[in-house]
Amino acid sequence: MASLASLVNRFVAVSELADVRPAVWTRADSCRLRPIANEDVFLFVKRIDNSSVIRAADPLARRARTRSVTTGFAAAMLVIAGLMPAAYNTMTGFSVQTLKQEQQKLQQERAALDLEEAKLLNPARLAQLAKSLKMVEPVAQQVQYLDSKTKADARNRLPAAVEASPQ
Repeated sequence: MASLASLVNRFVAVSELADVRPAVWTRADSCRLRPIANEDVFLFVKRIDNSSVIRAADPLARRARTRSVTTGFAAAMLVIAGLMPAAYNTMTGFSVQTLKQEQQKLQQERAALDLEEAKLLNPARLAQLAKSLKMVEPVAQQVQYLDSKTKADARNRLPAAVEASPQ
């Protein structure tokens, strides 16, 4: 590891250092402290009140400040405009997924309703229901067939047996 002494040895010849006598340390009084550097220097601090000082208006500084604010606003608007399509795509994706889930739920409900309708319209169930309500099949004279091809030509008329009877 390099120390300050090894750095000095590179610039100063080693032979010059070899002639120097080794340092002899004398025992100093252990109660005394070494003097602190610059302890005899006293710095006087005076409070300065700048409340009455008014700064001179600098038109160049105002122009520079206005330009920097305008540039920052323009940069922010460009960043927002650049991120807007990605945000729109994300929001649209969420709504598409929500609509797909709702469509799947509605298809399941429709399948359940179709099954229930099939159960209700089962011919065996309808026959049992007609029997419980004491319904009978109509007689041939009670049935009337319409010759018209459209619904607009339908007529309100009593069966043939009832028409023949006097009123």
